[in-house]
Amino acid sequence: MVADKAGEEELLARMSAPVPMFLAPPAPLWPEDCYAWRALAARLVKPPDLADCAPEGTKVTEHDPRLLYHGHMNIVVTPAITKALKVVAERVYANRQREGGKVGIIVEGPRGTGKSALLRWIGVDWERKLSTLYGPDENRIPVIVLNVPATARGHRNWAGAFARFLGQDRESGDPTDSIIRTMRKAGTLLVLIDGIERLRTAVEAEAAFQYLDMISEETGATFIYCGRGARSIVDPLTRDNETPLEPNEQPWGDHPLLRTPRIGFSEEEARTFAVIVDRFDKNLRLYRHTRGDLLELSPVLHTRSRGSMRALSHLICQAAQQAILSQQERITRELLDSIPLGGVVHL
Repeated sequence: MVADKAGEEELLARMSAPVPMFLAPPAPLWPEDCYAWRALAARLVKPPDLADCAPEGTKVTEHDPRLLYHGHMNIVVTPAITKALKVVAERVYANRQREGGKVGIIVEGPRGTGKSALLRWIGVDWERKLSTLYGPDENRIPVIVLNVPATARGHRNWAGAFARFLGQDRESGDPTDSIIRTMRKAGTLLVLIDGIERLRTAVEAEAAFQYLDMISEETGATFIYCGRGARSIVDPLTRDNETPLEPNEQPWGDHPLLRTPRIGFSEEEARTFAVIVDRFDKNLRLYRHTRGDLLELSPVLHTRSRGSMRALSHLICQAAQQAILSQQERITRELLDSIPLGGVVHL
């Protein structure tokens, strides 16, 4: 008992010992306005060069570039993202010359299937595409990225959310006219809205889309709405009480729906999953990693993640960080088994 107590005191002493603190710790860059979004889209997270990192066997610190990089890594461009980019391009080309009656896009799927990652990559792709085509331009804002604003004083301040992103935050007055003029002059093509499931009632949804449809019509922008159950919230015909439906007719309109499922375990789905794992494999930066090591673990990763992109990303990133900290420098089955993600830790 005495020995146990001594060991406990030693552990507590180590945990409470002063350690160097960072005045500005590394943190994600949230696209709160067009300037932050532009910086995020331009920032290509290149895998660190091993030659520029601490030599193998050296104890790494919390701000080691490989440790930070493997905390998230790059968004893997999955086959689903490739298909989605094609649908978005077709919709933008169809909408851009129309004065009215524009059709948006809906992204929906269960938790953890990569909806928000897909939405963000669509925005990044268009931001980079136009910057490459026409050159950098501080006055161009081709993409607006918003979350459904929180409820304040009984309503959601959509105008305030648009104004803040455009750098037009102000204390009073309705900024809608200024928002429309700015979006027209800035050539805004896409408005991406995430978290659409926060519109929990029909009244909330109707109020939101009265405003958003008006912005779309007045600016020519194509809107993409993302969230769980988004189709039943967004699609105009689900909010249409005037048009009678035919017998057995489904109340869906003309918005293309991009659905992000988890990847199942059929033979074809297993091949798709392996392609995605192989792209993660390519981006790993571990001293003892050999190309294809992670791909061999694809069946294990598929079972552990249950085909969820969020779980897969966390498993690989956490395993890579543990490989660095333990100085194993490669991801093995045993290392994956030690990651408690989705498991039970018996204390």
